[in-house]
Amino acid sequence: MKFDFKAMTMQELKKYVLEHRNDQAAFQELMDRIDAQPQEQVYGEVDAEQFSALLEQHRHLHQD
Repeated sequence: MKFDFKAMTMQELKKYVLEHRNDQAAFQELMDRIDAQPQEQVYGEVDAEQFSALLEQHRHLHQD
């Protein structure tokens, strides 16, 4: 099943990425959205501990 990540809310997308950690397209969409937000909104919406763990796992999985 293919998901329309652009139609998801930020909260839905974050939940999806946490549940589907190997989905590169979803992770990229999340990173694009975070990058596009003003900095004060990023830190207000993202749980820093969860984000850090997700980022480390992503890096570990894609170290080629």
